[in-house]
Amino acid sequence: MKRKVMLGALLWTLLITLLHIQQNVGFSNLVRKVEVMRGERPADLIVGFLPVT
Repeated sequence: MKRKVMLGALLWTLLITLLHIQQNVGFSNLVRKVEVMRGERPADLIVGFLPVT
């Protein structure tokens, strides 16, 4: 019984984590960030523009 509860809790945590990543980050964006961190891909430079009046 105890093993069944632990397995259920582990699967639930994994499911919630995967859903969170998909909804908030997206797997393609996550893969791109991991490639940049591992040095397989150069980082994208994003330059913002703030108009001054």
